[in-house]
Amino acid sequence: ISALMVFVNEASKWDSRPRAVLAEFLNLLNPFAPHLAEDLAARLGEVNGGTLAYQPWPEHDEALLVEDTIEFPVQVNGKLRGHIIISPDTPREEIEKLALACEKAQQFLAEKEVKKIIVVPNKLVNIAVK
Repeated sequence: ISALMVFVNEASKWDSRPRAVLAEFLNLLNPFAPHLAEDLAARLGEVNGGTLAYQPWPEHDEALLVEDTIEFPVQVNGKLRGHIIISPDTPREEIEKLALACEKAQQFLAEKEVKKIIVVPNKLVNIAVK
């Protein structure tokens, strides 16, 4: 249900909503709210066979589940000061360079000596300054 609500909130921001996407959404909604899903599907005219109950379950693509980028929090002395977007396989040295170049963190690094940079893989970067 939560994932369906996330979809509804995201789809409400779209300028146009493709019928095929809405039909798949209704197919996923059907086990939880069958009367509503059936009524909306009938209005869309997307039911081939009369009812959603006999429609095949949507197929998923494993390749779409892999994240290409992750948002890494950048902390200065343990306080969140910005974010960087990187690929999951970015080397540690590159993460450190990007964290130091982070625009929002720059104002907290100005005229201060960097003592240590701690990179917690796939979690965060913490820059300790003096």
